[in-house]
Amino acid sequence: MRHQRGFSLLEVLVAFAILAMSLGALYQAFGGSLRNLSVAGEYTSAMIVAESKLAEVADQVPLRQGSEQGEENGFRWKVDVLSYEELEDLPRSFKPYRVHVKVSWGDGGRHRSYVLDTLRLSDK
Repeated sequence: MRHQRGFSLLEVLVAFAILAMSLGALYQAFGGSLRNLSVAGEYTSAMIVAESKLAEVADQVPLRQGSEQGEENGFRWKVDVLSYEELEDLPRSFKPYRVHVKVSWGDGGRHRSYVLDTLRLSDK
């Protein structure tokens, strides 16, 4: 009987098992990358909303202490303008305010948020 060349059934099954595990790991990695890309896009949108709210507050002259909240493009936002008394070396004609902007979003059990904090000077 002549010696035949080729793969045995066991070798083919082992190769398929290794291929299946490798493809499973690759699919999992690609799926995680797509989720991360989606989350990064949400954070970018939240940052844009937060910066626009901060710019709106900066346009108010003079600044006033208070709080505002609302919803925009599926993001909930809250702006707090608080008096900031820790700066002592300012001329008396200026008053410092702490501006805190929080943008939050989420569906189901996953809540995410993006926060901006800054100091603004306003005329007294």
